[in-house]
Amino acid sequence: MRTLAQIAFLAGVLSGGWAQEESRHRESVPPPVKPAPAQPRPTPKEEVVMEMLSGTLLDKDEKVLSNARLWLVDKATGKVLAETRTDAKGNYTIAVPRADTVILRVSVDGKAFMEKEYAFDALLSATEVIFEP
Repeated sequence: MRTLAQIAFLAGVLSGGWAQEESRHRESVPPPVKPAPAQPRPTPKEEVVMEMLSGTLLDKDEKVLSNARLWLVDKATGKVLAETRTDAKGNYTIAVPRADTVILRVSVDGKAFMEKEYAFDALLSATEVIFEP
């Protein structure tokens, strides 16, 4: 009969020895590699050509209209391209992205309105705009 010390020794040798033996024969398996996150493709940048429009807003009697509000709207899309106000002398300067045809909307004191269609190049070369509600 075996003694308790012999049984403990054999149990320790057998269990520890097998575990060590088994770990020596295992092939090292690299950890799973995570795929790199997909990078979004850069969207091509659209070039926007800005033009400076400037001039003087006059009424039908050729008097300056101060503090009038001007909007430029792209006729094709209906999108407001830019807006500004005239100064005390009726002058305005506005940076606008180029469009084929624009609609100039004008409001004086929030009461009188005008809306007129212009070819962009015609408005670019105009120095005075006559307001006729």
